[in-house]
Amino acid sequence: MSQVLGKPQPQDEDDEEEEEEDELVGLADYGDGPDSSDADRDSGTEEGVLDFSDPFSTEVKPRILLMGLRRSGKSSIQKVVFHKMSPNETLFLESTNKICREDVSSSSFVNFQIWDFPGQIDFFDPTFDYEMIFRGTGALIFVIDSQDDYMEALARLHLTVTRAYKVNTDINFEVFIHKVDGLSDDHKIETQRDIHQRANDDLADAGLEKIHLSFYLTSIYDHSIFEAFSKVVQKLIPQLPTLENLLNIFISNSGIEKAFLFDVVSKIYIATDSTPVDMQTYELCCDMIDVVIDISCIYGLKEDGAGTPYDKESTAIIKLNNTTVLYLKEVTKFLALVCFVREESFERKGLIDYNFHCFRKAIHEVFEVRMKVVKSRKVQSRLQKGKGATANGTPRVLL
Repeated sequence: MSQVLGKPQPQDEDDEEEEEEDELVGLADYGDGPDSSDADRDSGTEEGVLDFSDPFSTEVKPRILLMGLRRSGKSSIQKVVFHKMSPNETLFLESTNKICREDVSSSSFVNFQIWDFPGQIDFFDPTFDYEMIFRGTGALIFVIDSQDDYMEALARLHLTVTRAYKVNTDINFEVFIHKVDGLSDDHKIETQRDIHQRANDDLADAGLEKIHLSFYLTSIYDHSIFEAFSKVVQKLIPQLPTLENLLNIFISNSGIEKAFLFDVVSKIYIATDSTPVDMQTYELCCDMIDVVIDISCIYGLKEDGAGTPYDKESTAIIKLNNTTVLYLKEVTKFLALVCFVREESFERKGLIDYNFHCFRKAIHEVFEVRMKVVKSRKVQSRLQKGKGATANGTPRVLL
């Protein structure tokens, strides 16, 4: 396999001005920039206080709850996907004993909050207001250890889902059947079928057949956890249908077989075209992003270490030995477009680059609209917080 990597080139003043405009686009800029921290200080939000009822934070940054029994692998998933921790290093992680909130936006295009809940705490105790947790939640991920007896986990899943649904019918319920790396292929399928049937039977017995559960086989030792998180996050992106439509138009007019819109930091794909996703194809894309970032960190920076390894000039071409070409182009400072192209189609690279320019411009326009909406809501949130109480009068929960 031969590789040709596009190294960032020196930019003139016009390019720098254009890049500044590009950097305006990206939901990460909306939430955790300097303005956001100022807003937190102005509102009197203290460290160690979990504000479950902030309408601005839940609408602009959808909340994802990570739940499950103790030692099911919740914290390991978070560390591997969003902190680039080696899977082997997660063996030394201590068990979570308090609610941990993380804003996934400071270094990533993907913009949401993850709440990691300790498995040993009973949140349905009468003294605990669980309604405050589920109100405003976008997705609830329940992690089940596939290598352990999962009867207790299924009982907790049923209790959690039914209580959450009563509070918020818009929650997406996602079940990660985790640690499947230790199971054979046949055992994986049988475990997923058993858990799927038992969980849905429990809901049917309770008269809640309309609740939809999505099931994923995951492991931190391969790309399955990244693909599962990609599908969870996509459901929380309001612009997803528009992004998919733009990708369909782009590939149909460029002779491209498959295209992914990747968040470079987390390797979550936030959109793809309407053709089916093949796991091997997704893994190749992830590996390509790793190669581009690693090579750019070595050769793309200036002698004094200034600059960024990934910028608007970043591009890469990798030719595989099966007449397929992988083509990566920068979309925004957090997004990359990765395409699969046949060699004969790649001969029309000029056409592909022109269509990409139109696609990139359309992506910017989509998120510029979102940015205007978010800014107006941020102003409204500051005005509400300035009154000294949470927006709907509910108390904040102390850690």
